[in-house]
Amino acid sequence: MTLAACTQPGGERIDEPYAAAPAGPAVYWSARQNKDEQQAPKAEPPPGDSLVDGKLVYDLPALVDLALHSHPDTRVSWQEAQTAAARLERNRSAWYPTLTAMAFGQNFKDSLMITSGAMIRNGYSSTSGLNLAWTLFDFGRREATIEQGAQRLTAANFSFNRKHQEIAYRVATGFFAYQAVLSRVTAAQQTLEAAVAGAASVQARFGKGLATRPELLLALQEQARAGYDLQDARGSVVQAQADLTASLGISPSHALQLLDLSKVPLPSRLAQSAEEIVDQALEQHPDLMARLAELRAREAEVKRAWAEFWPKLSMNGMLGNQYWGNVHVTPPSQNYTSSNLVYTAMLTVEWTLFDGFERSNALNEAKSRKEAAQAQLESLRLDIIRDIWKAYAETKTALQKRDFALALLKAAEESYAATSESYNHGLSTVIEMLTAQKDLARARYTEIDSRANLLRAAATLVYASGEQNRRAE
Repeated sequence: MTLAACTQPGGERIDEPYAAAPAGPAVYWSARQNKDEQQAPKAEPPPGDSLVDGKLVYDLPALVDLALHSHPDTRVSWQEAQTAAARLERNRSAWYPTLTAMAFGQNFKDSLMITSGAMIRNGYSSTSGLNLAWTLFDFGRREATIEQGAQRLTAANFSFNRKHQEIAYRVATGFFAYQAVLSRVTAAQQTLEAAVAGAASVQARFGKGLATRPELLLALQEQARAGYDLQDARGSVVQAQADLTASLGISPSHALQLLDLSKVPLPSRLAQSAEEIVDQALEQHPDLMARLAELRAREAEVKRAWAEFWPKLSMNGMLGNQYWGNVHVTPPSQNYTSSNLVYTAMLTVEWTLFDGFERSNALNEAKSRKEAAQAQLESLRLDIIRDIWKAYAETKTALQKRDFALALLKAAEESYAATSESYNHGLSTVIEMLTAQKDLARARYTEIDSRANLLRAAATLVYASGEQNRRAE
């Protein structure tokens, strides 16, 4: 029985309570990492605005790294994993005996009836000692509780990883949206410059009597419209910047230097089929792994509920000293003082035979919770498959739209150049020139949107598949 009490299930050492949890808020957790490399949690540098480097040109991996160190959500998720690790070690303590030091003193006076009357004692006494309590065998209660805690820690670790992926995805989409807005500002500026040049050309022709006043007014109208579109695009920059800095966990007042969107490499094709991505996701997706760990924790709850029907064997003992000082006894009238070593040792079998069906109902509750967890796991599995298929189709469509957007931009540029030259030679009308100018502006916006949508769709596919981005560590 002593050997059974001393043997605890496999797991982390009791003197390394955080070895199974992530090492830090910005460190991606892996179930296969070297346990010797794990360390106790260390204080992180001050997060937030102090981590921003005003001289650095941030690309997407650098932005993700900044967000992982500065965003409060990473620290919240990390602390939840640390809490689960501490709770697991707290559960492991049930395998060890409880040793309690105890001492008390008293001043007393009592009486005892004897044949000649009442014998009265008064004096003082003290007792001190050590109490030992040790559960030797409990039919699997402790194993089930520790298994439950271990699975909850695993779930917290996978949730921590998913939080990393979520923050990386928010940063990526915010970065693409912000850069797309900046590109739209550049495109609007180019459109305004073309509109100003076109209006000047019409004005010159109008001065020579080669253009009518309605044509001049149309050109000035397009110039005003291009100016309005430019200001509208500039106004959108503030909102996009606020969204990006919010995803980074820093203040919008920071003017970050960002890599231009045109320098971000675009995916040229889909390397895998949707079926292959789904198969990999079902093996590694953090949300799925966390839900599976929760199911196993619910199964451990059922085991614990079953174990409550059986007895529990415990050992209790006490070793101490009892002291009696200056005790006066009447009659006979005398004083005495004594000090004695006292001890007790016992084995206790505790078995609840009837409890008003509380254990039966607890078992039914645990079984229902396990079945609910199983259903939630299946539901999540279907959601993941659906999200991957949708993201895969969106990415495939974005790739095709990108090719057409490039072709459209090239054709619009050539058409506008030819129409402008033709107008300057009096071979085209101002309506044709302004139409070509509008088509070029739309083509520029379409090319920008296609680039941003492709990057966003690819990021969504990675996020939906639960793939770990090593560059974001």
